[in-house]
Amino acid sequence: MRRNIPRGFEFALFGTSLLWSVAASIIAGKAAHGIAQRFRLDSLEAMLAAVFLIFLAVLGFQLLDWVSTQGGERADALPLPVRKGWATEWGVGAAIGWGVCLTAILPVLLTGNLHGRISLAVVGSRGVAIGIAALTLLAATLAEEVIARGYPFQRLAAAVGPSWAAVLSSVGFAGALVWAGSPRNLWTAMLVGTLFGLVLAMAYLRTHALWVGWGLHFGFRVVMAVVIGLPVAGHGEFASVADVVATGPRWLTGGAYGLDAAVLTGVAMLVGMGVLYRATREYAWAYTAPTIVGAGYEVAVAPPAAHVAMERQAAAPPPPLVQIQAVTAQGASAVSQDESGLRIPPR
Repeated sequence: MRRNIPRGFEFALFGTSLLWSVAASIIAGKAAHGIAQRFRLDSLEAMLAAVFLIFLAVLGFQLLDWVSTQGGERADALPLPVRKGWATEWGVGAAIGWGVCLTAILPVLLTGNLHGRISLAVVGSRGVAIGIAALTLLAATLAEEVIARGYPFQRLAAAVGPSWAAVLSSVGFAGALVWAGSPRNLWTAMLVGTLFGLVLAMAYLRTHALWVGWGLHFGFRVVMAVVIGLPVAGHGEFASVADVVATGPRWLTGGAYGLDAAVLTGVAMLVGMGVLYRATREYAWAYTAPTIVGAGYEVAVAPPAAHVAMERQAAAPPPPLVQIQAVTAQGASAVSQDESGLRIPPR
């Protein structure tokens, strides 16, 4: 069990872990760019950057926690416990993310503002590009979950409580997306990003692991970017199965930023939050119930004397059903029976 740490120190750990995340992101990006340029792997640069970021972030979090606890028991720098049904948890999250994405796209489709075509020719170089795009999103969404809902989130929750940690981390998550994508409808993008962060924070708090949240995050992004072909948070460089363009007012489509800045996407996030809550009931019962720890002084009260006597009497063996009287040497008091059962006095 992790030892108690003062709240101010938890804040310091949270801030330090965020600074390390920024530094790790810069280092990972430069390393991936250098490798991609050296070996002509431009298509793999984004995926390599995400993988390097995961490695550096987890390594730094483990070192930070080891120093803060003086080598004692540490928190989960990578909250992906290989427990029974972990793959199912990821699949549940991916299914919810897929559903939330389709719910966000449906209003645009029904209003006739979604135009394009679906190409089934996903073989050859196009198929390879689509596969790389999916793998890139798989690694990128895990990197975002490790930083936004991993060790820094745990330290923030220890300092201000899980509810406030969910709100604050979600606002920061939305701010990072907006800063990277620069949407024109800024406040709508912030609102939708915050709601998305709250959904992902709920996934962690309901399971104490990143499986469901990672699956949900990936499911939403991969359907939006790789299957439908719409931009995600301002990024539209992913190869996709469909070539689709959304037209219409920005409040409906999000403009060039994508549906991450559409008003009705926020409604889809609220619906997804309710579905997630119901889908994780068993996980919440199994993984988040508090452990009962004994405390205080042992108290032993002696039972009353009458109760002790009754217990001894109940524990004593019962008397024999047949009692045989002893025969004296002279036979003076002996009584015998013949074969017919008649009592014959002694002679």
